[in-house]
Formats: sequence, C-alpha cells, structure tokens
Amino acid sequence: MHRKLSETARAALTAACAPDTGGRPAAPGHRLLGATTAVVADTCVRGALGFVLLLHRRKDGLVAEELYFASREDSGAWGDTEHLSGSAGIADLTRPEEAAAVLRGRSMTSLGESETLLHTGRPQADEGHELLRFHTLLVSGNIGHLDIEDTSAGASPASARVRKPLMSQVALLALFPEETVTVRTGPDAGTGVRALGELLDLSGSGVSGASRA
Repeated sequence: MHRKLSETARAALTAACAPDTGGRPAAPGHRLLGATTAVVADTCVRGALGFVLLLHRRKDGLVAEELYFASREDSGAWGDTEHLSGSAGIADLTRPEEAAAVLRGRSMTSLGESETLLHTGRPQADEGHELLRFHTLLVSGNIGHLDIEDTSAGASPASARVRKPLMSQVALLALFPEETVTVRTGPDAGTGVRALGELLDLSGSGVSGASRA
C-alpha cells in the first residue's frame, strides 16, 4: 500500500509544478468513496523540497493521513518520495458533513502540527539539516484559497504575501526554522465575503508561536 501511496505522492508533485495546473495537483478522487482509496489533500513546495499530504482508507476501514517528501533533482524532476509521518483513526475530511463537525461554524481551524529533521541544503542549515514544522489546516468548503503573509523578521516585501489555491478542505504548510506566517481565508465563493477574524498565526521551529482563529 505504501508503494502505491508513494507513487501517488510523486505524481501529485509533478502535477502541482506543471505550468498548466496553476499549482493545483491532480487527485485520484475528491472523496474516499467506492474504488477511491486515496486522495491528495494538498501539496506544499518550498524550493527544491516537495511535500504531499494524502488521505486514504485502510483495509480495516479507518481513515488515515500520510505525509510524503521528495527532493527536486538537477533535471527538474522529483526524486522518489519518502514517507515522513502518518496517523490513523481520523475523521473522513473528504466528507463535507464530517469536516463541518470539526469546523463547528468556523471558516478555518488548525488540525495539528508535527516536526521532522530533513536535509534541506540551505546555507543556514546545520550541516545541511533543519527541523521543519508542518501545519495542517481544515478550511470551509466554500473557501477557494488562503492568503498567507510572511511575518518573519527580515521578510522581503516582494514575497511577503502568497495566495495558496485549495484543492480540498485540508491544507498543508511547511515552515523552515524561525519562519512565521499569518494565514487568512479567502472570500467565500458563494457570497464573496471574507470571514472576519478568521486567521491563524503559525510558526516554524525555534519560534514560540501562537494560533488564533
């Protein structure tokens, strides 16, 4: 099963970086129904590092999430994906009713975070390795994108704001050490109105960040 999920993750990264996809990866399905046993919830690309969050239904019927990672090769293609972490027994967030039960009327909420030491190769990395922090968010089905503002010390104004398209109600963010961002939901697709007060302050490792929503 992990081999199939790994192949799905690599295909998602390839699709996410294709010029005709707008950064939105192609998923094998949007809900865990029938023959669809895995869904690409989201991808996050940070330079030459790519991350994929998959939701899948196990043989025992439980829904699980799996986080995969790959490095971009000199050719521009993604290398083999590696499994970083996972958890089982979570809510089926591909079902709008289960996602709504978790959101409880909010347009966005944090599902949790995790940390993994990875070889990033960045100049500021200790012998090439850094502790990355991953944030998983759940967003209302009426929201089409997230607005992300880099609030890190010394952040460049030119790249301080990013619009992240959503392909599911689950979003993945990967932050390097000392990074801080403020995440806001985009306007409701039905009304065009942005929910007031719906924002999260997220941080990478080495920062005592707080979240608010």
